[in-house]
Amino acid sequence: MNPDESVVALSGWGRSSHRRSLVRRPVSDEDVIRAVRAAARITVRGAGRSYGDAALPERATVLDMTAHNRVVSFDQLNGIIVVEAGALLRDIIDQTLPIGWLLPVLPGTERITVGGAIASDVHGKNHPGAGSFGQHVLGLSLLRSDGSVDDLSAAQNPDEFWATVGGMGLTGVILRAGIQLRRVETGWATQRRLRTRSMDETLEVLRSLAVRQELDPDLHVVAWLDTHSPGRRLGRAVVDECRPTRAAELPTAVPPYPERRGTRTGRTIRSLPGPGLVCGATIAAASTARWHLSRAREGLLPIGAALCPLDAAESWPAAFGRGGLIQYQLAVPANAEKVLTQVLAHLVARRLTPALSTIKNLGFGTAGPLSFPIHGWTLAVDLPARWLENRDALRTVDELVADAGGRVYLAKDAVVDPVLLRRMYSRLQSWQRTQLRLDPDRLLTSALAERLGLLA
Repeated sequence: MNPDESVVALSGWGRSSHRRSLVRRPVSDEDVIRAVRAAARITVRGAGRSYGDAALPERATVLDMTAHNRVVSFDQLNGIIVVEAGALLRDIIDQTLPIGWLLPVLPGTERITVGGAIASDVHGKNHPGAGSFGQHVLGLSLLRSDGSVDDLSAAQNPDEFWATVGGMGLTGVILRAGIQLRRVETGWATQRRLRTRSMDETLEVLRSLAVRQELDPDLHVVAWLDTHSPGRRLGRAVVDECRPTRAAELPTAVPPYPERRGTRTGRTIRSLPGPGLVCGATIAAASTARWHLSRAREGLLPIGAALCPLDAAESWPAAFGRGGLIQYQLAVPANAEKVLTQVLAHLVARRLTPALSTIKNLGFGTAGPLSFPIHGWTLAVDLPARWLENRDALRTVDELVADAGGRVYLAKDAVVDPVLLRRMYSRLQSWQRTQLRLDPDRLLTSALAERLGLLA
């Protein structure tokens, strides 16, 4: 066995899906090309932060790209950075934030790779104004299964570029990408918090904020729902809005850029034995306490802490015990907000009350056939995987989403019905044709692709 390869037990971040596989860790482009030519089938993996099985193999060698992580160039005048696909978003922020540049889109964590951010076309809490990650990618280099490298951009190769953005790592191996950054004046964010008392009020607040978000790509908004309280209180929420703080707004004693916190990568925390701590009683207590203890306020936070709260919750999957957690994230159009209430009511009625629930506004999506965002709403719920041992447990939810013209997020998925997925992603066949053209040797695969029949 080569020094850069080993047999490793892998899982998604939610720890509900597991595989054991041969893993290769290339450092250079030449290493990646050799690995591609040597393997019968390959699954590309970044930092392993997909919740489900998107970066897990199904009878394939895993290509772990995290050592392929150099910053190739950085134009500090224009805010254009070119990085290898294995670079973490945190690595980019460490280099660019102290000189006034920030990634324009950040999901709930900085600890994903650039390649993973493109393959999942991740979005942040500022989607109505900023769009998703792929909209800020100026170009990328894609290694195809025949060993050739294509330089792709939205202007020159739109079909191949947008098939790769949101393509779940199934069109080829992203080697590097150029990204347009956004100017910021400080490393702080100003956060405002308020509470709502019903789902209707929560949605009304989010609607009003969405109007502002469409005009301001720096405005980030998320609602943390209380899904335990019954009746009219179901869906009451703590709503956070934040934006990068301007220099003139900082108190005199506060430095413009805070010291970076913590370690550079998260420490893996062992799952608690058995069912862990998450059960109906603890969910009820935590949900009620979160709402009652979250008073209206305004304050300063380091920008990473404000925009990437998952990085302060490394122990979250461990709390769900050996079975892990499943996050089900859906999007529905702007005129289908009733589905959000229907989904929550369905879960609560079947004693599947989520351990965590959030709603965000979404703006218009991209040209990517498999990209997740659509103009409207996105609801994400965290559920103990042991509650969903019958994988049809959420089929009714799948049907509600599909009937409304919505979809589920492939980067989070572990349970969606494969037949209904084809209704959710109406351009799947178009994507399959482009994917097969880029990967005629059928080298690229994943457990997600096999489970859902994504490949032609």
